[in-house]
Amino acid sequence: MSSAATAPLQSPLHKLHLQAGAKMIDFHGWLLPVQYSGILDEHNTVRQAAGMFDISHMGQVIIEGPNAFDFIQSLLTNDLQRTFDKGLGVYGHLLKPNGTVIDDIFVYGLKDTKRFFMVVNSATRVKDLAWLRQNATTGVIIMELENRAGLAIQGPKALDIIRATLAGVAELPRFAFQQIKSGAPNETFWGCRTGYTGEEGAEFFGPVSTIATLWNQFLENGKELGIKPCGLGARDTLRLEVGYPLYGNELTEDHTTLESNMEWAVKWTKGDFIGRAALEIQKKEGVKTRLMGFELTERGIPRGGYNLKVQGRVVAQVASGTFAPTLQKGIGTAFFPVEYAQIGQAIEVELPGKSAQAKITGLQFLKK
Repeated sequence: MSSAATAPLQSPLHKLHLQAGAKMIDFHGWLLPVQYSGILDEHNTVRQAAGMFDISHMGQVIIEGPNAFDFIQSLLTNDLQRTFDKGLGVYGHLLKPNGTVIDDIFVYGLKDTKRFFMVVNSATRVKDLAWLRQNATTGVIIMELENRAGLAIQGPKALDIIRATLAGVAELPRFAFQQIKSGAPNETFWGCRTGYTGEEGAEFFGPVSTIATLWNQFLENGKELGIKPCGLGARDTLRLEVGYPLYGNELTEDHTTLESNMEWAVKWTKGDFIGRAALEIQKKEGVKTRLMGFELTERGIPRGGYNLKVQGRVVAQVASGTFAPTLQKGIGTAFFPVEYAQIGQAIEVELPGKSAQAKITGLQFLKK
């Protein structure tokens, strides 16, 4: 139990969650809603209509200055030039020199000002900022934004709700972004056509008052379309169905980007970045373990840490596991020795009191 000295932080939207009857949990030092109407109901709402998530716990960082572009480019596995050439946010990894993953992040940049907005995970916020500052060069200013909030609105009807609330963002292509004046003097917020569910939608980051107002407006304007507030429980089942990684599970400082089966997040045609040399060696020699998905072929729900066996021998542990409401089966991920990391490979999942048959799959269970 948290003491007063270590009590979890409250989201700026905390009162709104309590008013909506949310069940709250401590998530990486933040008190956040795990569910409102229930994980299954919220999951299906996002797949069929629209759901809204509080993402205020994620770190928001501004990086600017004449050398900001080169600085971020030297740390990121992906090519930051994409944000200027195509006006799209860039997803990538921050790596240690040995190629293992410090965090996965999104970066959005404005070409006219050479000003970049970076979104980092809450669990890694402190070490991310330390890493950025440790590697900063002259001509780079790093500033963590305070008194900020964030929300994500996701689902097949999300863009209609956004369109009824504010102009522009719903018309952006996937991964595009827009900096918007909030109405208050000198204040702006970001609308980003990204998300963590596999559905259409957007994420909004900005001053607390702006995001709280948007939260209420989206709920009001989406009432007839079936929008509901959703918690961390549904966010996890939704992201796992479409194969999106969670830092600490599929991405860690114990595994490289290649071992996490995410070479697509590395742009080999760009210049050097921290960790590149290690990845190049590993790519040439081949990985020894690889992240793969698996699905149960009989009843059962895998959970993190459960043993996975091949012919009675433990070969891996579950990284993430859940019951997939859309697919109506147990699914999960794990780092398998490369000799077993083959689609269709039969495995057993050690469940409490029994074992269940399963097979290895790709990471994307639900094709969107």
